[in-house]
Amino acid sequence: MKNKSALLKAAVCVVLAFTIPFALAGCKDKADKQTEKIAGRLISERHFEEKYKDPDGKVAFRSDVILPQLDEKDDPQYSAFNKIMDAVISESESSAKTVIANKLYEKGKPWKETGSYTVTYASEKYISVVVERQREAASGNVSYYYTPVTFSLANCTQSSLSAFSKVSSDYLQTQLAKALMAKISQSGASVPEFSVIRSSFDLTDFVFTSGGFDIYFTKNSLSGFSGVQSHYGFTFDEVADLLNLPNIPE
Repeated sequence: MKNKSALLKAAVCVVLAFTIPFALAGCKDKADKQTEKIAGRLISERHFEEKYKDPDGKVAFRSDVILPQLDEKDDPQYSAFNKIMDAVISESESSAKTVIANKLYEKGKPWKETGSYTVTYASEKYISVVVERQREAASGNVSYYYTPVTFSLANCTQSSLSAFSKVSSDYLQTQLAKALMAKISQSGASVPEFSVIRSSFDLTDFVFTSGGFDIYFTKNSLSGFSGVQSHYGFTFDEVADLLNLPNIPE
């Protein structure tokens, strides 16, 4: 009898071992298709292209960035999302003026900034996008800048992880910083001090994905640490004690 019970348990385990990965893959595929469909309906592209000239009339900084845009005809309050993208443009313009004012460019070698975006998740409640910009100096050195945005379509505001938190925002940031520190260490990268990691992201610096969420380092203070990635992913199960999040955002 015991042998039969053991065999039955083993058979169940084998079945689960094969079915669970396929079930999770099915959820991911469904979420990806949903994202593609909703993003195609709500998001359009906004092309920002500008040449900034020095006092001699020579191009010293060139921007060519494609940004996402929500149609305000669908909802006038979507302007809140578009204003976040306006801030990306303003930062680019400010950087160009700084480069020119401080004569960081070389004649005939303008700085170049290019960028595009990725929709990581979209549902009837949330849209998550990441804008990635590459800025190449006259010397050839390239810097990367990320703007992650999770936007609530219901409230027409930028979402923060604190809105889902079971704990205080300060404690949440501390615990996420510790988790990020562990992920960096496990990857074999150079591990920054805890205080540096904690100050390198805000609770709005995240995007939903089909299986969890990614936190981005946006303060550009970790660029000197070898092997540290721009972002690290979390499954919902990893942070179940901190955040009240669904398995798949709706």
